[in-house]
Amino acid sequence: MTNGKYSWIRNLSRFAGRLAGAMAALVMHAGIATAQVVVPGTSVTMLPPEGFTIAGGFTGFENVEKQGSFLIAEFPAEAVAQLSGLFADQSGAAAAFAQKGITVESREEIDSADGETIPLLRGIQEADGVTLEKWMALYVADKVVMVTFQIPKDNALDEDAMKAAFASVKLAGASDQPESDPRLAQLPYELDIVEPFRLASVTNQTGVLLTVGSKDVDPEATQPQIVLTYTETSAPIGDLKTYANIVMNAVGDDVTIKTQDDTMFADLDGIASHGTFTEHGVQKNFVQIIAVTESGAVIGFIGTVAQDKYEDLKDVMEEIAGSVEIRG
Repeated sequence: MTNGKYSWIRNLSRFAGRLAGAMAALVMHAGIATAQVVVPGTSVTMLPPEGFTIAGGFTGFENVEKQGSFLIAEFPAEAVAQLSGLFADQSGAAAAFAQKGITVESREEIDSADGETIPLLRGIQEADGVTLEKWMALYVADKVVMVTFQIPKDNALDEDAMKAAFASVKLAGASDQPESDPRLAQLPYELDIVEPFRLASVTNQTGVLLTVGSKDVDPEATQPQIVLTYTETSAPIGDLKTYANIVMNAVGDDVTIKTQDDTMFADLDGIASHGTFTEHGVQKNFVQIIAVTESGAVIGFIGTVAQDKYEDLKDVMEEIAGSVEIRG
């Protein structure tokens, strides 16, 4: 489909990677931070190294010039046993992270800003011909937080600065309510984020990616995902069911729509579709809802999950869809 009014649909075909693509970083004071910086949508605060700002495309901090990033992944308390095992000793960590292509070179313990002893791993990873320096630490409180830093080895930061950054992490002082994330305030709509889904990224102040799992960037779409889009169109979209079918056929292969019914979405007349499709060889179920605003903008919701996990998540996806409202 090359028609201009459908051109945005092609971006949905690999929406996880696209939504986590290039985005403008939120503004933070340049230089060395003098106060704990809240990581939006998490229970984490941190003092990032000089030049690192809140990331726009994932949860954490980034330095675009140096190609460095701190990725903050927050998990429920139930994950502590599994994740703590990865950091228990160097040999165990080396074996576990080797499966992800990471060579763990050292393990040490540091004192955090919360007064806790934190395991800190250091290693390298080869990616696209570039050697990346990796640092990883695990923090445990009401939630479990894994902080992963990576940067091209040629741009590596001072070791003391790195340890200071990891030691500065606190699991307090930030709201753990995802709706408090300032990126959500810029959207033309409101929504409730219901666990186990969490916010992975916001793009162009119109699109939202929610996921279940540790990856913010998931090009293989291995995790359950919800994508919300809001698209201004220059021409009427025509029949809403036809439009919905075009969208889903752009998202995956072997799309089968099992039910398609009129519904209310964001207080607008819409179409809800349920069915199956194939993505990267995995059979998945989907929930898709599309409506059109009075101004002609298309607001869309697509939730996708592997078939063996669908029953566990379908009610949560419907709850999130039901919470969407257009801002006045």
